[in-house]
Amino acid sequence: MGTTSPLASIVILYYKRREIIEKTLRAALAQEYEHREIIVVDNHSEDDIGDLVRALDPRIRLLDLPANLGACCGRNAGIRAALGDVIVVIDDDVCFASPRELGNIVREFAQRPAYHVLALQVCDPQTGEVRVREWCHTRPFEDYVDREFETNWFGEGASAFRREVFDRCGLYYEPLFYGAEGHDMVLRILDQGFRILHTPWVRVNHWASQQGRTTGRQYYYFTRNFIWTAYKDYRFWAGLCFVVPKLAMMAYFAYRSSSYRPVLSGIRDGLRGLRMVRAERAPVSNITLRYMAEQEKWRPSIIARLRRHRVEPQI
Repeated sequence: MGTTSPLASIVILYYKRREIIEKTLRAALAQEYEHREIIVVDNHSEDDIGDLVRALDPRIRLLDLPANLGACCGRNAGIRAALGDVIVVIDDDVCFASPRELGNIVREFAQRPAYHVLALQVCDPQTGEVRVREWCHTRPFEDYVDREFETNWFGEGASAFRREVFDRCGLYYEPLFYGAEGHDMVLRILDQGFRILHTPWVRVNHWASQQGRTTGRQYYYFTRNFIWTAYKDYRFWAGLCFVVPKLAMMAYFAYRSSSYRPVLSGIRDGLRGLRMVRAERAPVSNITLRYMAEQEKWRPSIIARLRRHRVEPQI
């Protein structure tokens, strides 16, 4: 495609995963869609990632943050720096599955004017199969894995946006730092009338680096952020209906792993932080709540979900 095609910005959030970031960058550089820019946001890893980036391609833009400011702040820094009309956000352990993926993203947006966010298909790099662990859509995996459908979820580290989404909705809510931050963003996106499309035609491989992933860290942040999101984005009853099942899920995970303290700490700090969150409180409309409820009708039964979590919990 020529330079009359839209500029596509690839924003890669990086934190201390030097063992995998080269694969991610090489896959980005190999994209056949040439009208692009690549931005790496280093969340203060202090591991000389700049040397690797410059050696691969000096045109890659490297943003070095002054501290580890979290996933939300890191992504926001990359989005602010991006110049493209299409913004693709991936994590440092997520690679494009083929050289055609970026072109497929641009093509999907051109052919689907009613959709403003693409939820990319997240695959296992060893098998090429979809990673069920990253399937958080309400539609049952078995029936919809190879189909396009409207959804109310996208993976924060494997998604693509029209620029107007961020212009209208704002960026990620930075106090969340990390963990379930996409749900707050989804609600604000839907509340502005934008729509999200799951597309199996754009595939990325998730190497699932364990660097920075610990049970305690994930359980704490997800628990705390569910409480903050319930207060920030919902009215009282709707917030309860959202947060109670989420906390029950976290309690189940804590029971399975005998890791209770991070969940209890998340509840404590979630409640303590409500005063801070109050300044940003903006409950979504009833129209958005009804839309979310319609999407939830597709979700499998609780028994089916528990069976799936026994095999591979989603966080």
